[in-house]
Amino acid sequence: MKKIILLGFIITFFAASLFSQSIKFDDYFIEKSLRIDLLHAGNFESSHFYLDNLKQEPFWGGSKTNLLDKFDYGEHKVIVKDKSSGREIYSRGYSTLFQEWASSPEAKTVSKSFFETITVPYPKNPVNIEIYGRSKKTNFEKVFEFEVNPSSYFISPELSKKYTSKKIIDNGPVSEKVDVVFLADGYTESEMEKFRNDADRMAGYFFGNSPFKENKDKFNFWIVESPSVETGTDFPKEKIYKNTIINSSFSTFDVDRYLMTYDIKTVRDLAANVPYDQIIILVNSNVYGGGGVYNYYSITSVDDDFSDFVIVHEFGHAFGCLADEYYTSEVGVEDYYDLSIEPYEPNITTLVNFDKKWKNMVESGTPIPTPQTAEFKSKIGVFEGGGYVAKGVYRPFMDCTMKSRLRDGFCPVCRRALTEMIEFYAK
Repeated sequence: MKKIILLGFIITFFAASLFSQSIKFDDYFIEKSLRIDLLHAGNFESSHFYLDNLKQEPFWGGSKTNLLDKFDYGEHKVIVKDKSSGREIYSRGYSTLFQEWASSPEAKTVSKSFFETITVPYPKNPVNIEIYGRSKKTNFEKVFEFEVNPSSYFISPELSKKYTSKKIIDNGPVSEKVDVVFLADGYTESEMEKFRNDADRMAGYFFGNSPFKENKDKFNFWIVESPSVETGTDFPKEKIYKNTIINSSFSTFDVDRYLMTYDIKTVRDLAANVPYDQIIILVNSNVYGGGGVYNYYSITSVDDDFSDFVIVHEFGHAFGCLADEYYTSEVGVEDYYDLSIEPYEPNITTLVNFDKKWKNMVESGTPIPTPQTAEFKSKIGVFEGGGYVAKGVYRPFMDCTMKSRLRDGFCPVCRRALTEMIEFYAK
């Protein structure tokens, strides 16, 4: 029975891959981006989407071959359908800050709205945009849809924040590489040289880790020199507020080390200066902190002793949709994972459907769950504790960059997930 199920999965995956490859980018898109600005409002029980604005951005940095998402990661998915044929021509999973906030204590007492943005390749002809969200059972359900006429004069092509940009690591065409852009926050005009040096240093940290160092030739890195009025970032608990271009701040969701920004529209405005797949915001601070949201952005302070670890850990979230594997640190969410369902992240499991995870990487004879003893310290297993809780959520390795402050410490399961994502974007 298992062989039949596996064969069926392989056939389905292969068919989906062929279907994706049969979509010719130039038949449906031009090499620019359609940016969709949304307002996402609600609380811990429900939420609603509202269309805010549409923009044409000057570049498309993504693959022109792998147009349909094969991973099924993220809290949401955007699907673009050709209006005349109804054919699905592009899709991507993604997450935002809203779903984290919706699991916070505050969401049980108040409703809030968040700006959110999505970018897709710019269509040649009218399309239908469909937004899907996960139901309580993790299935995607349609939550919002609208039509886009790409020739509409209400879609502005203006690049509202134009700054000096540069490709600092060039390994080839953007459609065949993972393109990462560094944005500056909390650097004044006179500190742009520091930003450039910090970007070079952080890229060096990045390529000190597997599987990135083995795949260095599949990455391009860019910088956008986006100066701020003041140096640093906000520390609300200390009543320190700095005038910075991206409006980053510590104490997101009242967690001291959680350094994020709600100003996603400015983030996208700045990133639009170059073609990109992933955004990393560098914050000019020596205080430990950062964050990462899948297919949204990652962020880190640059001058803390662990900045080299933070940039890689947060990129694991933003690029590979890797979950946090720790369970003893303070977080701003409650009951984030429903133990009755299998989480979508590739590096944690509730054992509800472990066959979909790393079961094929576990050696025969390894007990499941796996004891946290010296015998299994360097073996792939199923170790209890992860996803912010000590019980009911399991991780694949005793320790990992997604659990502890390990440099070059992604476990084999996380490395596999990241490598698969690199291959997807670099094709």
